[in-house]
Amino acid sequence: MTEFDITETKKKLREYRRRTKQSLSLTAYTVSCIGKAVKNNPQMHGYLNWRNKLIVFNDVDLLLPVEIKINDSLFPVIHIFRAIDKKDPVEIETEIRNVKNTGINNREHQKKWNCIKWFLYLPKFIRLLFYKILLQSVRFQKKYFGTIAVTAVGMFGSGGGWGIGLSNHTLEIILGGISKRPVMIKGRMEEREFLPVTISVDHNVIDGAPGAGSHAT
Repeated sequence: MTEFDITETKKKLREYRRRTKQSLSLTAYTVSCIGKAVKNNPQMHGYLNWRNKLIVFNDVDLLLPVEIKINDSLFPVIHIFRAIDKKDPVEIETEIRNVKNTGINNREHQKKWNCIKWFLYLPKFIRLLFYKILLQSVRFQKKYFGTIAVTAVGMFGSGGGWGIGLSNHTLEIILGGISKRPVMIKGRMEEREFLPVTISVDHNVIDGAPGAGSHAT
C-alpha cells in the first residue's frame, strides 16, 4: 500500500482541458502509465500454465471495470483494453467514453451480462470447478481477464480511501479515492492531493525483490 502526490498531475490535466477544450480523466492517464511500466517489466504480467511454466505475452491487456448506466442505475462492466501499452491517454479516454456511451445496449456486453446471470445460478461447486479448469489455460485468461487488472475506486464514488481486493492476475492495482491534506513544501504549508494505491502481486510468479523494483519503476 502506497500513495502518490498527484497535485502536479491534476494541474497538467486541467491545463490540457483548457488548451484542447477536451477533458482527460485521471484514470485514463494513470492506466496509460501503468501499461507502459508493465511493458518495461514484462514479468509483471506473466501467467503460470498448467506445467508451471511462466508465459509472458507481448501485449499488456488491462482489465478495468467501467461504470455504465442500466435502467437509471450505475453498474460496473468489465472491459479489457487490448495492448494498452501502445495507447496514449487520449486513446484510452476515448475508449472509456465509448464503453460508457454504448452501455449494456452493446450486443457484446448484453451477451456477456446474460452469460454471467446464467452462470451465477449454477451451484457453487460447479462454478469453482469451472474456474479451476479454465484457469489452467493462459490464453483463456488473457482473452477473458487480460494480463493485469486495475480498479479505479474513484470512478464509483468520492472521498479518500484504500481498496483491498482479490485477483487471479499476477498484478492487480487498485486506485483508491483521492484525499487532500496539508504538506510542508520548501518551508511552506500547501494543500496537496494524494492518490492511495494498493499493489498486489502473485508471489508464485514474482518474488519480493523483483516486485519491489518493478513497483519503483
